[in-house]
Amino acid sequence: MKHKRTRLSGTSIRNRIVVTVLATVVLVSLLGTALSGREHAARLMSGLKAESQVLTSVFGDTLSDPLWDYDYLMVQQRLEHLVDTRAVIGARVFDNRGSKLAEVLTDRFDPDAAADYLVFDHRIVAQSGEWVGTLFLWVSTEGVSFEVWRAIRYDAATAGILAVITAVVVFVGVNLISGPLSRVADAMVRIGEGALDTEVPERGRDGEVSRMADALEQLRLKSLRVEQAERELRRANAHLEQRVTERTAELETAREQAVEANRAKTEFLANMSHDLRTPLNAILGFSEIMRAGAFGPLGDPRYEEYVEDIHHSGSLLISLINDLLDISKVEAGKYELTEEVVDIRTLVHNALRQIATAVEGAALTLATHIPADIPALRGDSRVMTQILNNLLSNSVKFTPRGGHIDVSAWTDAQGLIHMSVADNGIGMTKEGVAKALRPFEQAHNARAREHNGTGLGLHLCDNFMQLFGGSLEIVSEEGKGTTVIVVFPLERVIERKRSA
Repeated sequence: MKHKRTRLSGTSIRNRIVVTVLATVVLVSLLGTALSGREHAARLMSGLKAESQVLTSVFGDTLSDPLWDYDYLMVQQRLEHLVDTRAVIGARVFDNRGSKLAEVLTDRFDPDAAADYLVFDHRIVAQSGEWVGTLFLWVSTEGVSFEVWRAIRYDAATAGILAVITAVVVFVGVNLISGPLSRVADAMVRIGEGALDTEVPERGRDGEVSRMADALEQLRLKSLRVEQAERELRRANAHLEQRVTERTAELETAREQAVEANRAKTEFLANMSHDLRTPLNAILGFSEIMRAGAFGPLGDPRYEEYVEDIHHSGSLLISLINDLLDISKVEAGKYELTEEVVDIRTLVHNALRQIATAVEGAALTLATHIPADIPALRGDSRVMTQILNNLLSNSVKFTPRGGHIDVSAWTDAQGLIHMSVADNGIGMTKEGVAKALRPFEQAHNARAREHNGTGLGLHLCDNFMQLFGGSLEIVSEEGKGTTVIVVFPLERVIERKRSA
């Protein structure tokens, strides 16, 4: 198949080489001509100065006798003969007091006008050694300029002839070099435009252009393979898009089903919590009456132990139901906080009072570090109490007998309020910390499995802190203890008013 040959533009390599060489020849010629003219002018000017200096000195000495004899007419005549020769365009003679004695100027010369001339002077001394006058001589440089310009014109003509000869030689030479390169470039342009069936010329010969042509042929073949691969990729992509569309529809259906299932789970938990809470309240109420012996003693001492077990089990179950109901509300986005002013010291004091019996039974030591001037918080006191109780319960549960628990609260440089519960208990690994924050999971260690628990406490605390706009952080090391820090945002801090 024949292809229309693409003409290279004016910026082709051939044209660039020709223009570059010609510009270089012209520039070098002009520079050589300028330097040669400058050197020639300097040489002529130097010769003119030397000749004029000698002429001024010799001619000045010939005027000593007429000046000594006061023969000013002779001085004038000699000046006139001097101006008629060489490049002298003016001469003046002054006596030793500065008075002009003789002067000869050509018609075209004005000493006071700016022109191309040189000025020489010589003191005239008589044979007796007395200074009798001064000779001033003006010498024109027009002859030098004429000679210089004639030499420049000759050099310029020579440079022009050289440029023409160079242009012919370069054009012929460049055509021999750029011809094959232009044909390869034409093929490269057509291949670049997508005509991959273009035949690449100049292949199989010896030289750089041939290697370029061979490389272009390899590129053409690879492009053909790439084009074929792209067609297959487009077909595969179309098929994949169809599968993605189908899969997206399936996932959307699954998502809707999951949302519906989650809603059903939330409603189920709420309904079951309500249904379970009613009989549990009765169990707890009656067990409380029986423990208190409101209607008399139970009789057998074993009944008192059974009542304690019933009350304890009911309390655990009601606590679990409350946690499940709270989680379902939080995850459904229906949990509403009851905003009020919460005093931190009072909050901590009440929480410690509730676990005092458990701390004493486990032989643990308990310390608090809360500044007296710590600001109050705007929040839900019931939720904050639940957070603190969960953290303290975990510390009591997972700290061996004789251990230590530390409760602290402070404000940082930004004004954020931090609360922490730290213990020297069994601690957790990094994997255990991640699991502890997930619902219904506990850290995998032997001591954790010794205690009953649903694994909802830390997960619920984390969700409650998110409702407050704060954060919960766990720092733990296995065998060394755990520190849980909750941070409340600045907008919940209530600064105390200073008394006057």
